[in-house]
Amino acid sequence: MTTTTDSPRPETGVIARVETRSIDYVPLRERKGRMLDQSTVWFAGSAQLLTIATGTIGIALGLNLAWTLIGLALGTILGTIPVSAHATQGPHLGLPQMVQSRPQFGRYGALFIWAMAIVVYWGYVVLGGNLIGTTAEGMGWGAAAPWAVIVCLLALVLAIFGYHWLHAAQRYISYGLVIVILIYVIGLGVLGQVPAEFFNLVGTFQVGPFMAVLTAAAAYQLTWAFFVSDYSRYMPKETKRGVIVWTTSGGLFLGLFSFMAIGAVAASLLPSLMESNPGLADQLAGDATGFAVSLVVTGQLVFAGLGELVLIFGGLGLIGLMAMCVYGGSLTLITALDSIRPVQATRRIRVITILIVGITGAVAAALVPTDFLYNNLYTVLIVLAYLMGPWTAVNLTDFFFVRKGVYSVTEMFKRNGMYGFWSWRGIVSYLAAVVAMIPFMYIPGMFEGPIFTALGGVDLAFFVGIPVGGVVYWLVSRNIDLVAERELIAEADKNIDAIGKPIE
Repeated sequence: MTTTTDSPRPETGVIARVETRSIDYVPLRERKGRMLDQSTVWFAGSAQLLTIATGTIGIALGLNLAWTLIGLALGTILGTIPVSAHATQGPHLGLPQMVQSRPQFGRYGALFIWAMAIVVYWGYVVLGGNLIGTTAEGMGWGAAAPWAVIVCLLALVLAIFGYHWLHAAQRYISYGLVIVILIYVIGLGVLGQVPAEFFNLVGTFQVGPFMAVLTAAAAYQLTWAFFVSDYSRYMPKETKRGVIVWTTSGGLFLGLFSFMAIGAVAASLLPSLMESNPGLADQLAGDATGFAVSLVVTGQLVFAGLGELVLIFGGLGLIGLMAMCVYGGSLTLITALDSIRPVQATRRIRVITILIVGITGAVAAALVPTDFLYNNLYTVLIVLAYLMGPWTAVNLTDFFFVRKGVYSVTEMFKRNGMYGFWSWRGIVSYLAAVVAMIPFMYIPGMFEGPIFTALGGVDLAFFVGIPVGGVVYWLVSRNIDLVAERELIAEADKNIDAIGKPIE
């Protein structure tokens, strides 16, 4: 854990606004977070362009709008439950999410988890930059590559300023998003632009596409699990768990479902619009994202320019999410480095690791083909779910049912601390969950499990892996000597807030 014996030099100007803390403990005196920000930071992070693309999956698979919306809603709820549960860990421990994996997997054992998390963070930076660039090019606003680099650099700068700036940016972006979402949805409804037959539930259900939609929505929501407590760790320790769970859930669910629904509605309306506008096919041919033009033309049904406004605010939300991913990637990279060799968590190391994640992400975003996301989105989401589900099961089971939130922050940072270099319980539980999922898996173009095939193309792997991982971890953890562990924790952390001094 980062400590200092000397008072830091007072900073002035722009430097004083840059966050100092990274993976180190946030002392109670610095816990001044706003509860509303726990909702808006995730609302804006969810209501963005990648989410619109996810909403079109069901329509592309031939599912009607009603069943697509139901599948999206159920999948979002299932993904929101574990993700919002992680939000309680931030106020309780005052630590970023990935540091908290050491008690379950050990100092070295968690390296794979952190490597996976870094790939997820970096991947979202790349996909986000690529999507904004591709969308801008499709709208005639300029070439894709320069746009990709520009938005990645904007995200990088926001990440450098850190936690409080990220929350403030997402708060104001959320206000604009709420306005454009309401205008789009209410406008189409009042004007009767969505045909009643789109909502026909009788004789239109298809189990395979429905489960694909449900799984995609849940998997997409789960990808935020790696860094939820990164954005709640400045909340007061006495923050009530129920309040922060519901507040976080509101932002996560409403942001994700609203923009996925917009994507589904736009995709549903597109065929009839193409019949009445023959020239629209040429526009769509140049739309590598697969949804930008459809959003623009459906927005015109309410008033000219509405679709562009939705794209702009969705793009701002995506930039905010990219900044959150650069920030989270930096924290995870520092955590991994600290596991190999103790790292002094200074402002300097924060900025260096942010530059590494942000700049490499910008270069990759500019080089990725413009049709990459359109052709690979479902595959990316499902692979992330398969990798992430077992981790979230182990982490939450340990926090809520095994150790019940009692951890030593000091021992997590000790090289020879009580949590050890390797924890077989977490590793075995994770592997058991992955093995249990394999027969149910479906990775388009790569792998098709036997049970997936036997069920006629229904993917249940995601819903098997999480319960198996959680149950196995609970079973193998029953012999942990919690009494002795808690005695050591009380001694190790008795002066934690006195130790956690301000840093440079």
